[in-house]
Amino acid sequence: MNFNEVKELISILDDSKLAYFELENEDGYIKIDKSMSRDYVPNKIQNEVSAIENKEEKQHNNTISSKINIKENENITNESKVEENIKFIKSPIVGTFYSKSSPDVEPFVQKGDKVSKGDIVCIVEAMKLMNEINAEFNCEIVEIMAQEGKMVQYGQELFKVKKL
Repeated sequence: MNFNEVKELISILDDSKLAYFELENEDGYIKIDKSMSRDYVPNKIQNEVSAIENKEEKQHNNTISSKINIKENENITNESKVEENIKFIKSPIVGTFYSKSSPDVEPFVQKGDKVSKGDIVCIVEAMKLMNEINAEFNCEIVEIMAQEGKMVQYGQELFKVKKL
């Protein structure tokens, strides 16, 4: 295909309702996908619209931001007290997470359990070795963040806990 033929093909497809077109022949291969450009707006108009939207959004965000700051200042002391005791027990290795030693027994810990330093909280299996993960401090289990039998990464948060 020469340039004029490609240009004519584009023009024909542009006027049609087709969103996708492929053609392969002895001259070569061409693929036209206009599904991404259906909502075409010329650059100049788009830039002007974006500038207006950004200005309005900044004004709106400033109003919301000042309201949020007032609320945050009222609640900051309560939140900081709660958040400072929240910690995470993280996986020291890559492997498979297990909350119990075998399928027919109770999990090591459940949400709401109080755990002492050194207690086993789960097992992470790596290369056929079962690695016991222990609590590093006295805590209460707030949330179990890993899923049974699923892969966990090094440093991934396994448990959200409240330090006691």
